[in-house]
Amino acid sequence: MTKPFLLLSQKKDLVQQFKEVAKKAHWEFTQVTTATGLVVELEEHSYAGIWWDMTDVTLDTTIATMTLIRSQVNGPITVFTNELTARIQRKLYRALVDDVVLLPFDGDVLRPLIEQRLWLYKHIESQNKPAATDDDMPEVISADGWEIDHQHYSITKDGEQIELTPKEFQLLSYLIQHQGQVLSREQLVTGVWGYDILDTSRIVDIHISHLRDKLETDPHNPVHLLTVRGFGYKLV
Repeated sequence: MTKPFLLLSQKKDLVQQFKEVAKKAHWEFTQVTTATGLVVELEEHSYAGIWWDMTDVTLDTTIATMTLIRSQVNGPITVFTNELTARIQRKLYRALVDDVVLLPFDGDVLRPLIEQRLWLYKHIESQNKPAATDDDMPEVISADGWEIDHQHYSITKDGEQIELTPKEFQLLSYLIQHQGQVLSREQLVTGVWGYDILDTSRIVDIHISHLRDKLETDPHNPVHLLTVRGFGYKLV
């Protein structure tokens, strides 16, 4: 089953249209009503793609948000707008939006459009998977009840499957690659997120906290994901 989509919209009638399309396609979606809510939701969960209703959101806010989230979304971003000018399209496509759809949309056209985009992302992902070499990080790393499978992007603790978001898994992998090294929050943001973000400390601290909750026996007294006060974090 396809992962759920994330919908930004405040319009009840539009949300109902999405429900009808999703029902026919056997998709699910989570709705948020603000750009901030969407950014927060993406930090907590992974989604197959984004449906962005620009009816009540300015173009500037849309562009700024797309610039922030694009690298977090490994799937199609579709923007829906009441006005489809050349200027709007140029700006949105430069922000790496996949499609700009004029409202009202035709559900019988939207569904195959999204299906094609999902296929494309899946195809690109399969083509870009690097071949394993002896010099690569081991596919499976085991330590103190943890078993981290990089090939399948999964982790177990004492035999129990642990659900990590893509960013949590990337952060853990980055820490594993630098075991024993003290990494500043800025280094972690650059290595994991790949771009500068506002409130760097909060983003990193939240994700470290989530990893501790899921992996440490006592999250309040961690023995692996350690804080080095005044510097950052390290994995031991």
